[in-house]
Amino acid sequence: MTTILLPDTLTAANSKDLLRNCTRQLRSGALCLDGSNLASMDYSGDAFFALLAELSEKTGNTLTLAHFNADIKAHLSALRKMEPPARPAKGTNNVLEMLGGIGFAVLKESFEVLTLLFMSIYWTIFGPFDKGKIHFGGVAKQMFKLGSEAMGICFLMVALICLTMALQSSIMLNAVGGGSYLASGLGFLIFAEIGPLLTTIILAGRSGSAVAAEIANMSVCEEVKAIKSMAIPPVQYLVVPRFIAMSIATPILSFCASIFGCFSGFLIAYFFCDISFSNYMMGIRDGIAPITFLKSSIKALVFGWIVTLIACNKGLNAHGGAEAVGKATTSSVVAAICCIVLADTLFAFIFY
Repeated sequence: MTTILLPDTLTAANSKDLLRNCTRQLRSGALCLDGSNLASMDYSGDAFFALLAELSEKTGNTLTLAHFNADIKAHLSALRKMEPPARPAKGTNNVLEMLGGIGFAVLKESFEVLTLLFMSIYWTIFGPFDKGKIHFGGVAKQMFKLGSEAMGICFLMVALICLTMALQSSIMLNAVGGGSYLASGLGFLIFAEIGPLLTTIILAGRSGSAVAAEIANMSVCEEVKAIKSMAIPPVQYLVVPRFIAMSIATPILSFCASIFGCFSGFLIAYFFCDISFSNYMMGIRDGIAPITFLKSSIKALVFGWIVTLIACNKGLNAHGGAEAVGKATTSSVVAAICCIVLADTLFAFIFY
């Protein structure tokens, strides 16, 4: 058994090195602490003896305290090991209960989004004629932030996707001698599906996340409560300008991105299918009916509403700290993309 003589005082200044030495000795075998000279100790002395006692319990080696005065013995005897409270056991739910909870959560959020939709439409149409309410601007600013600043990434991504799609299509069409049909098929697919779908998915990740983070930060900082306390409707002040801005910007972005996609497809048609620019434009004209542009604009409009309303709803319902802002932003992007794909599938059955 190794014996270590303790100093006359045990403080934070000298207990660190002493604890390291005692720990090393206790790991290798039994240890005896001689307290003949120990007259006083501060709070670090309690931690010193508690750590050694815990290590002795783990290793099974004996820890002996010898020649301690009565006051220190009484103080050490009064020390108790505090156990952290046990976490409450969570009830295990079966699969049906879990699915039911998810279903009710989806229904609740769907109802909230539909409520925001009706309120936004009301304030958009009848708000300017309601002289008893406060009228707010900011639509042009939101159009610039949510729509104009997203032009570059939308046009680039749609053009690259259409370029890749045209390349893959040209290989198959040339194999069966149908390269001349590339323009008509590609043009219809871009304006009917790729343009509105890909544009709004990009807006969900770029503009929708910005809206959710901004409003969620206001909710966490209780700025939304401050707006309510001043008798200002949060929907009219926060949601409606973004709703109007996205309603205008999304169809325009979708149409312009589709044009960029058609021009990127022309590069493949010219170099791989030997189609001239005039023939390519004639093929697009013959392949796209005028009603297709209207259907594409309606899809882009509805998709833009989905992005805006889900982002605003997630932001308004955010509670907590900085973690709640991140959760609201992430969930808004995921929910918006899923709803856009579902709505596009529904439009495919309705329009085509």
